[in-house]
Amino acid sequence: MELRSKEAVLADINRDLPPLDWRGGAQRYLADYFDRYSRDQIEDFVFNKPLGALTPEDPVGSLRETVFYLFNFANAVQLLQLERGARVLDVACGGGWFAHWLRKIGCEAHGLDLSADFVDLARRRLVDDPYLACGPDEAAALFRVHDIERDPLPANLHGAFDVIVLESCLHHFFDPIAAMTHLAEGLAEGGVVLVIEGENRRGAIRDEYMQVMLETSTLERPYPRELLLEVLQHAGLEHVEFLGLTPGFVPQSAPVARQMSLALEESTAGSNICLCARDETAIRRLAPSYGIAPEPEPQPEPQHVPKRAPILTRLVLSAAGLVRDAAPGWMRPALRAVWRRSLLPRTPA
Repeated sequence: MELRSKEAVLADINRDLPPLDWRGGAQRYLADYFDRYSRDQIEDFVFNKPLGALTPEDPVGSLRETVFYLFNFANAVQLLQLERGARVLDVACGGGWFAHWLRKIGCEAHGLDLSADFVDLARRRLVDDPYLACGPDEAAALFRVHDIERDPLPANLHGAFDVIVLESCLHHFFDPIAAMTHLAEGLAEGGVVLVIEGENRRGAIRDEYMQVMLETSTLERPYPRELLLEVLQHAGLEHVEFLGLTPGFVPQSAPVARQMSLALEESTAGSNICLCARDETAIRRLAPSYGIAPEPEPQPEPQHVPKRAPILTRLVLSAAGLVRDAAPGWMRPALRAVWRRSLLPRTPA
C-alpha cells in the first residue's frame, strides 16, 4: 500500500481538535497547576511519581494509575535487556521519574521536555537523590528543555542512544512525524524506540479527552493504530512489533489464568505499545520471532480414521450411489448402520 503524504496523515491525526495554543499550553502546564493548587502539593506529586497516594475521590482510578506506571517501568526494563551504562533518552520526561529510576539501575539516562518547569524538577530529583551523587551541572547536562517537534536533537546526540523511550507522551504531539523523525536521528546502530501508548483509539476522540484538552490547552488524544504506523514509516522506523501487557500476579483460579492467550491478544489490540527500529535486526534482538510467520499447530488425528480411510471412501461413494438410485426404504437404515460402524475404532477380539 502506497504511503500517504505527511500532510494527509497529519490532517487525519489532528482532525476535530479544538483551535488552541498547544505549544503554549504545554509550556504553561505546570505553572497553571501551581496556581490552581500549590507548589508544595504539585512538587510532592511529581517527586513521588510513579507512586501516588490513593485519593478518597477516586481510590480505584488512582491505584490503577500507579500500577500502570509501575508496570510500564518494570516491563520496559525486562523487555529491553538493558546493560549497565546503556544510553537511554526519556522523551517528554516531565518530572523525570522514568530517567531517574533508569539511572538508579545503572543506565546513562537523559531526558528532554518542552516545559522548563518540568525540566527544573527533573534536575532537582536527581540532585536530591543521595545515592546518585549527581551535581547540579551534571543534572543540567542530562535534562534539557527541547521542542522535539520543531528542533532536531543537538549534533552531539545524533547516534547516541541505545534506546529511546516515549512513555505515555506521544499522544501529546501535534506533529508526531517531525518528533519521531528527529528522535530517530538519535538512535545508535541497532538502537530501538519503545513507544508506550495506553490506547489504540477506535472512533472519535472521547468526551473526557476533549474536556481535558479544553481545560489545559494540551493535547490528550490517542492515535488509531493505522495512523501511528504511518507516522513511524515517515520517520524511517519501518520495523514495528506491537506488544501486549499481561497482568502481574494472577490467582490460579481466576478466569484470566485459563485464558492468558486471549488476554494477551486483547491487550495488544487495545493499546499502542510497540518496539520500533530502522532495521529488523534490532527488533529481533529483543523479539526473535519478529517477521517470522508462526507454524500452524499440529492437530491431533483420531487413531482409527487413517486405517479406515479407504473403507470410508468406498462406503461414502456406495451410499451416495445407492441414495441417488432411490434405494428401497428398508436399505437406508442398514446403510446408516454401516456408516456409523465404520467410524468406530476397532476393538481387539
